[in-house]
Amino acid sequence: KAVSVKYCAGSSEIKKLKLPAEMKRIVEQADHWAAAADRAQFPRDENERFVSWAQVRFADVGEIVNPLSGERYRVEKIGQDILAAHVKVASESLFKRLIHKDPNGNPDHRLSALAFWRFGPEPGLELTDIGHLWSLLPADTRTPDHTIWQHLDLTSALAGAMAKAGRPAMLTVSIGPVQDFIAAARSTSDLWAGSHFLSMLAWRAMQVVAAELGPDAILFPQLRGVPIVDLWLIEQGLNPDLFDRTHWNDTATDYNPLFVAALPNKFVALVPERAGVDLARRIRETIHGWVKQEARAMLDRLLGEIGETPGDQHCYAQLDVQLRDFPEVHWSVIPWLPQGEMAAALRPFYPVIGKRPGLFGTDAWQILAAPIEPEQGWQFWRPNDGTLYPAVHDLGDRVLTSAKCARPFSQLEQLGYRDAMTGEYEWLTLHEKDLTEGSPRQRTDTLWARVSRARPVWSKGDLDGRKAEHLSAFGLIKRLWPERFVQSVQASRWHAQLQDKPDFTRYVVSTHVMALAPSMERLIQHGPATSKEAQNAFAKLAENAAGLKRSALPRRLMQRELRKSRWWETATRFPALVEQARERAGEADEEQSVDQVLARIEMALGVGVERYYALLLMDGDRLGSWLSGSNALTFGEVFHTRVKAGLANYQDDKLTRYLEMTRPVSPARHMAISSALNGFALDLVRHVIEDECLGKMLYAGGDDVMAMLSVRDVLKAMALLRTAYSGGLPPERAMPIAESDLEQKRGFVRWRGRLYQVMGDQATASCGTVIAHHQAPLGAVLRELRAAENAPRRRAGAMPSASP
Repeated sequence: KAVSVKYCAGSSEIKKLKLPAEMKRIVEQADHWAAAADRAQFPRDENERFVSWAQVRFADVGEIVNPLSGERYRVEKIGQDILAAHVKVASESLFKRLIHKDPNGNPDHRLSALAFWRFGPEPGLELTDIGHLWSLLPADTRTPDHTIWQHLDLTSALAGAMAKAGRPAMLTVSIGPVQDFIAAARSTSDLWAGSHFLSMLAWRAMQVVAAELGPDAILFPQLRGVPIVDLWLIEQGLNPDLFDRTHWNDTATDYNPLFVAALPNKFVALVPERAGVDLARRIRETIHGWVKQEARAMLDRLLGEIGETPGDQHCYAQLDVQLRDFPEVHWSVIPWLPQGEMAAALRPFYPVIGKRPGLFGTDAWQILAAPIEPEQGWQFWRPNDGTLYPAVHDLGDRVLTSAKCARPFSQLEQLGYRDAMTGEYEWLTLHEKDLTEGSPRQRTDTLWARVSRARPVWSKGDLDGRKAEHLSAFGLIKRLWPERFVQSVQASRWHAQLQDKPDFTRYVVSTHVMALAPSMERLIQHGPATSKEAQNAFAKLAENAAGLKRSALPRRLMQRELRKSRWWETATRFPALVEQARERAGEADEEQSVDQVLARIEMALGVGVERYYALLLMDGDRLGSWLSGSNALTFGEVFHTRVKAGLANYQDDKLTRYLEMTRPVSPARHMAISSALNGFALDLVRHVIEDECLGKMLYAGGDDVMAMLSVRDVLKAMALLRTAYSGGLPPERAMPIAESDLEQKRGFVRWRGRLYQVMGDQATASCGTVIAHHQAPLGAVLRELRAAENAPRRRAGAMPSASP
């Protein structure tokens, strides 16, 4: 079914396909429901012909409307001949390449469907004049607020859910806890690992649906172009060569989007009603099994590192107990019921007597429930069951919220010393008696003390293992997940077919490296000061730095033009000099020894050296309200300018009310929000933090961003992130912004030949930052950071802004 739907662009095209009668009926019904869920029909006369003013030629007077803000991106005259010639050649060539064959040379329908879904929106790579617009081409030029690809995704999802004479249902799944799991961290690496592990956990849940029904069945989040989903497509059998020009296929460092935690902990899918409950239960079983499997593999690796043969050690029993209820999985399955049954199902959630519940009690429903025919001889609107999407979504959200209120759990008894990361769980140990035999921080024979000596990055301590961080199952996951994830990428079918077999590396930029980053950049670009004292100081630094291992650096310092500098080798070893001084000094003399090295660097530069770094946290405001339809546009705001003018000529009261009515939530709105957040997190945030600023992205999941930056660049990063989130700001909220290669205007961002539809100027975000000494405890810094990011929301009526 997906192959058939992806070939067609609407009812007229469906008729050209030679489909079996039942399949044709299902596809046509799905197409009609998808159209009704997302847009109005258009004025037709009794002969099904469109009125003249409702005909819009995109090549001549095209517009793209941001569905979240109403801002319009006008397309200059492309020229119909140029457009048609490019589209015909590029599109036909692409889709022929996407057809996969089985061993007998026959079309493989499943692989072809997956390839069409993934790469259908990408002929733009071949087009010179409209390539940046291709993925945003509207489903209908008269209401250009949603794309043809979104319409086809929804049509395909509905068709799959309607197959075999069934009706669709909405499956909503939520996985947690999120913030508590991420926040338990003792290093910036822990922060990344917690966020990325949860993102991978969410994908494992979505993968159950994607494998059964196709990735197009998932409405939110949009999965097309998400790197980890691309890896799965390759594992399914898609030709790896198709991914040669994807944005994640060009680097073996953690700048690669594979290392971005891009997937949220909640998703919405369209599934066959009869399969919904079974899918939800399989999702729960799958992710619980996956967590236990991954954790056991990490524990095996940990024991192997210290020379222990994995077997019946007490830590395995601890692992099973601590992860028994992790993660929490809540779900709802809502059949796409007829109007009367849907209203009855919503009734318990809307107890006001005498008022129809939810959608059915709104002014919108009074308009949408009946045809609109403003003039005899032509019709404007004919509703069908696709119009019920807002009610289905509303009921699904309310049932899910109710399920979360009932939180059954099994009691967890923890008797021994608690772990260093959360303070809630016993630390993992080889023998149960170790948990009560004195403080683990003073012992050298524990599991974690031995790990500290063998692999200090997993459990920091001194040379004999004292003061090692003793961790629970959750700490184990965070410390070993970076290595485990890299190994999974290198074991993938995609990596196996690469000729040079790059070894992926995840770099952990330390806080003291980030503090020193501006000084390193200054020396690389300008060299040491010219005085004799400065030259002597630099010569001494160069002598001491020779042979030291270079610390991981911010990406900006690794640029090719900087690496050509004759001062680069010495400058980039400044952090190693600081570490050397710290290690050689006793605990009482550590600060003095470090200050001596920093003073020599200051002498060489002729300016002071920064001792502080910045942590930045950004979060989109009221995302739940955006998903539920708050701040929605009116129907009139999404029509093409020409159509709006034509409709304004009619004095029909029902039509006027319709045009002024706020749109109920729609599938295309959810897809637009997800696409906006994906582009922001996967591409724009990384570019701002690591290319335009001296920074390191810790995680970026949709609207949620955490990054570490030099103090010098933190305000620039905050301003650029804020405008990139909205695609520019209205004049009354304009802020001074440093020069950037992101072209931002009218709710869109253009970068590297691609046009991103982002959240628009009605969306706001709160951003906070903390300036901290590079040796300050991370836990305290994170608490202050959360408070800073929440401060704008506490100031009633104040515009969300940066907090000191």
